[in-house]
Amino acid sequence: MTGTMTTRRVLGAVLVVVAAGLAVAATFLSAYSVRIVLGGRELRYEATFWAIERDDFRELLPLEPFELGEPAVGAALVMALAAVLAFRIPASRVGSLLGAGLLAGVAWAAVSRIQGLLKMMGEFNSRVPIEVEQGEGVTLLIVAAGVAVVAAVLHQELPRADQAEPGGDGVVVHQIDDDADDTDTPPYGYPVIVEPKSD
Repeated sequence: MTGTMTTRRVLGAVLVVVAAGLAVAATFLSAYSVRIVLGGRELRYEATFWAIERDDFRELLPLEPFELGEPAVGAALVMALAAVLAFRIPASRVGSLLGAGLLAGVAWAAVSRIQGLLKMMGEFNSRVPIEVEQGEGVTLLIVAAGVAVVAAVLHQELPRADQAEPGGDGVVVHQIDDDADDTDTPPYGYPVIVEPKSD
């Protein structure tokens, strides 16, 4: 039983590190892009979580990077440290939960920013359609947050349902009434046959 729980804890730690790596990688991919085709020419804006990668609009549109790279990397570092330190300090496993929660919050903030951007672009009276696309960085960050939450729960090594109640040592005690009749079962579980003495 201990081996199974230890295996689950190690699996959780490995997945926590994987989720942290995915989160860091996501911040360097495209967070979102805005595209306009005007007179046969494509104008494009692309931003990561850190900086603007391409801006053909020359600041004509109020666009900017998400600036969510630092909290995402911070959450990844907390998770990775918790996974490593947990082998020496079991209480540090709580850090993987905290990091996963922070990472989920960053992913939610990124999606909310994109929804807000879509709404803002919809309010422009533009004669050409404006396309807003969610980048692969946000998609990967959502995946990393999902993996992080599952991994953090596995990493906590929670007791299973069959271990919630303390088990006995297999000894069962039966009480026999003082005024028991002959039909009661003796303590050994089977009636004792006493043969009459032969003369």
